[in-house]
Amino acid sequence: MTSKTSGKPATATVSGLTALAYWGDELRFYREQAGLTQERLGRTIHISPSMVAMVETGRRAPRIEFIKACDQVLNTNGALARLWKRIIKHSYLEWFRPFVEVESEATEMLEYEPQAVPGLLQTEEYARAQIRTGRIRDNDEEIERHVAARMSRQEILTRKNPPFLWVILDEAVLRRPVGGVEVMRDQFARLVDVSQSAHVMLQVLPFAAGAHGGMSGPMTLFTLPDETMLVYAEAFGGGQIIGLPEEVANCRLRLDLMRACALPPDDSVRMIIDLIGE
Repeated sequence: MTSKTSGKPATATVSGLTALAYWGDELRFYREQAGLTQERLGRTIHISPSMVAMVETGRRAPRIEFIKACDQVLNTNGALARLWKRIIKHSYLEWFRPFVEVESEATEMLEYEPQAVPGLLQTEEYARAQIRTGRIRDNDEEIERHVAARMSRQEILTRKNPPFLWVILDEAVLRRPVGGVEVMRDQFARLVDVSQSAHVMLQVLPFAAGAHGGMSGPMTLFTLPDETMLVYAEAFGGGQIIGLPEEVANCRLRLDLMRACALPPDDSVRMIIDLIGE
């Protein structure tokens, strides 16, 4: 694919720090070709003109809904969405890309998170606050690229046949404020909302459960379409995909025991609702 604005291959800059501005230039090109102002485009897709301007200048990453709406209104035949996927692919850290690939193929996921809300269930502001805390030397554009990459992963939950996602959240995840009161309130509301989906199960592992098999860190058990099971284990600065049957079986047993010790789904949601009230 070739850029309409520069004539250079799209891969020439997708991994650079100007990735968001690069995509914004393409949006501006198609918008001007269609004879639309930022205000007119924003009004048509129900987005403020200021947000359109920030996306075009690379100051804010576009959401998937924004991209799809622009492709439709500007009659680009999906060009903006295709370019965005190429940009996002290069926004993931190299060691994390295998996780994203397995995640996109999985039919079932059983995940334990001891520190933060899983990326698939995060709000944009929660993601931004968490990423900024861990990447204090990154500039705003780099932060926005990582936020956009994380939000793009969530598209698998809205596709025609989404994976079944079972999440065990340590109570510490709910007690640790990330981004302030409003960010946490919105994040709790997101968790309550997504828990109503038929393909999402949510449990809270309370402090009262004491020691458990997940104290070594976060882990995810994937089931692929051919029934193969893989485990992803993460540590500081990296993670690994594990396929050895005995290791997979050990992880599955740990997760099953944690599910047994966790609050039932209804009680877990009630706990989150109570926290919203607090």
